[in-house]
Amino acid sequence: MMRCLLLFLVLTVSGVLSGTLKNDGYQVGCVKCHPVAKDKINVHLIPHSHDDVGWLKTVDQYYYGMNTSIQQAGVQYIITSVFEALLDNEDRRYIQVETAYFWNWWKHQSPEVRKLYKGLVDKGQIEMVNGAWSMNDEACSNYQSTIDQFTWGLRTIDETVGECGIPTVGWQIDPFGHSREQASLLSQMGYDGVMFARLDHDDKTNRMSKSALDFAWQGSANLDESTIFGSIFPTSLYFPPDGFCWDYKCTDDTIDDNTKSADYNIDVIKEKFTKLIETYEKYFPTKNIIIPMGGDFHYESAEKNYINMDRFIRAFQNDTNLNVIYSTPSCYLKAVNDVLDKDLILKTDDFFPYSDSNHSFWTGYYSSRPNSKRFERVGHNYLQATKQLFAQNSYNTSRNYDENLRYLREIMGVMQHHDAITGTEKQHVANDYVRGIHRAITEVEKEMGEVFDELLNTDLKLELASCLLTNVSICKVSQESNTFVVGVYNPLGWSVTHYIRLPVEDGDYMINEGELYDLIPTISNFSHVKIKGETPSAFELVFAAKDIPPMGFKLYYIQKTNKTRDFTQEDESDFDDITAFVMDDNNNTIKSVILNDLNLDISQNFYYYVSEDGTNSSGVASGAYIFRPVAPGTAIPVSPATINKIFQKSGKVVDEVHQVWTTTDAEILQIIRHYKNESYIEFDWIVGNINIDDKKGKEFISKYTIGSKFNNKNIFYTDSNGRELIKRVKDQRSDYTYNPEVETVSSNYYPVTSRIVLKDEDQDIEVAILTDRSEGGSSLSQNEVELMVHRRILHDDHKGVNENLNEIEFDKGVYVRGTHYLVIGKAKKS
Repeated sequence: MMRCLLLFLVLTVSGVLSGTLKNDGYQVGCVKCHPVAKDKINVHLIPHSHDDVGWLKTVDQYYYGMNTSIQQAGVQYIITSVFEALLDNEDRRYIQVETAYFWNWWKHQSPEVRKLYKGLVDKGQIEMVNGAWSMNDEACSNYQSTIDQFTWGLRTIDETVGECGIPTVGWQIDPFGHSREQASLLSQMGYDGVMFARLDHDDKTNRMSKSALDFAWQGSANLDESTIFGSIFPTSLYFPPDGFCWDYKCTDDTIDDNTKSADYNIDVIKEKFTKLIETYEKYFPTKNIIIPMGGDFHYESAEKNYINMDRFIRAFQNDTNLNVIYSTPSCYLKAVNDVLDKDLILKTDDFFPYSDSNHSFWTGYYSSRPNSKRFERVGHNYLQATKQLFAQNSYNTSRNYDENLRYLREIMGVMQHHDAITGTEKQHVANDYVRGIHRAITEVEKEMGEVFDELLNTDLKLELASCLLTNVSICKVSQESNTFVVGVYNPLGWSVTHYIRLPVEDGDYMINEGELYDLIPTISNFSHVKIKGETPSAFELVFAAKDIPPMGFKLYYIQKTNKTRDFTQEDESDFDDITAFVMDDNNNTIKSVILNDLNLDISQNFYYYVSEDGTNSSGVASGAYIFRPVAPGTAIPVSPATINKIFQKSGKVVDEVHQVWTTTDAEILQIIRHYKNESYIEFDWIVGNINIDDKKGKEFISKYTIGSKFNNKNIFYTDSNGRELIKRVKDQRSDYTYNPEVETVSSNYYPVTSRIVLKDEDQDIEVAILTDRSEGGSSLSQNEVELMVHRRILHDDHKGVNENLNEIEFDKGVYVRGTHYLVIGKAKKS
């Protein structure tokens, strides 16, 4: 049996309508809307439960109602309870959101229950909204993963409840800011609108003053058909107004409408609500107001909610001013569209960053749990490759791969959740997410050997290994085998060249029939890694996998000889042949870059912010969600700042310089590398074991400084979920004003899913830094770019997770390894 190391390339493409809505009206599907009144204010009550797909508890714990010491929540009981309450009264409505939970419930139901549930959907009592596997985050998720998890969720809905269940409205009520690309994707998928709750508090105040909580949102600067209706709740987040929550988790008075009762209170409740709606009316462009009636894991005892809402609605039946009705998102959109007689205010960018008070900018989660963010990218890549390979092989075999592929689809859908990829969950939940991805990859890996054999039409009986620990120089196949095969698959639609780096033992190697390679010492011995039966290698074998065909693969046969190489003779001998970058011999940092016919002064170093601990007057600390450095927010150079250059080489395939920082602040190592004939430079960095002996949290950044002749005029660009770029101007917002002096650093941080760009328009020069995962980034000073690479924080930010972001692994602060790709070029050509 031939042992084969399988590599899937982790490649992602990175590279008022004027305020009017779609002129063909809104499709309501099968939903039966209660009548609206032309001469009254129509109050649309939207019963819902916000069911996080993991957060304080794991996905399974939430579904089954386990671990009640943390939180009382059982989604299976919520769905069943709502189902039974709707059967009792056909006037009642409900929206089902998270498909991950719905599917888990559905597959445990009898045919009779399934038929009844589908009947509720067909009659419009249940409206399926959003439709994705989870309610995805919009800052850290790549657009490809968003499409995947919507695709799988919508397919599941179609296969269970059918056509009447297909959603027409997005329901993104809890993500911590909202991306333009999300709006674009929803529009392209045929959605009519999107509803949400979280936006900057200054932005919301401004919108309320302009009756603009309903608005038109242009999702793309380049696509004509990308405008979608947007609606923002007038209430506090996505909860009912104070005094009108009748879930068993709430403490508001229930309704007593018995006129003979000493506790009769319906008139008081009605009067209070009427005054509230008179205020809310000013925030909307029509006489339609949306009111969410639910919260986190509400409706576990649904009859209590509905009995009180029934009484509440009945109390307004003969009211001369208000028409209060059960409603759904699509019914609300139809009601607005039917009477809208003016252009809505047009939004053309995004809703980042989000803040809920002057000192609370939710920009820390862009970088929280960076290892989880990277593993999500790896899992995504496996999903693309296995989908394609299984599809290609379906012509060669009758075998069904759906079960293992389904689990990979599902866990990747879960990972897009706004408390998963964000890193804002409890540690035990983060561990469960990672366990799920690893299990899914392992399961599909078992099938891949057979797939490769059949696609190649060989009898090799390939035994595949994915080697997920190459970042710490561990891969048993390449370390222990004298002969092995590397299979490299390209999931993209065009040919690519990819560079392979494999942990190996010292020696000479033959790759195919004489492929060029370099044998390079690893930058670290990874002595902190304590995995039973695993020993990190001291060397890496580096070669180019050239011209891998689109959606195709190549095999590389690698054989080791017994000769041991001597590195002492060649470390310095050919270093002068490096042509893409120049090092400063005085401090061992990079000082200039020569790429794409340009020579540009660029330096790079690591700094950190000290995390605010919450003992300040505002009580706001840095945490999993919030980034708040100690005032005045100055990034501190690592100290002492000595950088040692421990290895340098100009090889046959790659040029490299290895740096080690001698500092007590953290363990920091970095490789600056340039592959021959490529138009980019890699910064392969390791930051770990952040020092907290001083009882202070620290948040590390990599800062790139361009020479003084470069002038970006305080303008920079960040991508939207890996697709189009959005212009950012330091200390400015496009459609509202705020005070940047309150939080000068965190208020200027934006999500960088794949790249951040600076342009000198006068010189027509562009500098871009691409990332291998989501990171927070900014340009706080002229000619500078910073990206946050790691966070270790000792205080909670009191946004719900109730746990410090202090990840420990092998009894040390967790290590993070990542890569930045630096590109320079002419802006017009770029």
